Amino acid sequence: MIKYSAAIVSHSFWFNEFQQYIELLNKGLTQGEINSQAIKDNIFKQSTVARIQDMLKIITHRIDSLDQDYMSLFPRLDIANQRLIDLITVMKSNQLFEEFMYEVYRDELVLGDTELHDYEIEAFFSRKQAENQQIASWTDETITRLMGVFKTFVREAGLMKNQGSFDQVSRPLLDLDLEDMLRNKDEHQILAVLLGR
Repeated sequence: MIKYSAAIVSHSFWFNEFQQYIELLNKGLTQGEINSQAIKDNIFKQSTVARIQDMLKIITHRIDSLDQDYMSLFPRLDIANQRLIDLITVMKSNQLFEEFMYEVYRDELVLGDTELHDYEIEAFFSRKQAENQQIASWTDETITRLMGVFKTFVREAGLMKNQGSFDQVSRPLLDLDLEDMLRNKDEHQILAVLLGR
């Protein structure tokens, strides 16, 4: 049985920090050196040491899902595609979010439906609760928080815009080098999400 986690409710998208972390890695610093600087000099401008440590744990986990090809391509991409790589790492590190992107966001692209309403997201979570005992045991508050985090991440990745009563869904302009790399790595599910196939 697939194990799901709701820990993402306490996470942020952290794009600026993600971008800065990759830049430092590409300059030759190790994760240990970056983490030490982050705590000692607060290079990521977090409010507390505990927040720095939480952020570092999550960002390093996300970055660990990337290989050197991603790291080399990242600085050559525009900001919009760098945000997509951050989103890809979230998908790779959270099964439920990946399923949300495939079953909800991708479906909007496939159907040509540019309006994503909360009831569609609620239907996704209801299906998951019916399919999985672990998700069924989560409180309504946890589900509500997950809905909020998922929408925030997709918005921060530039794929949705809050219009009040719905979110306006948009198709990303995927960089051809990123698309080729994903295809060469057999990342079919991620490509399906980003291309709406």
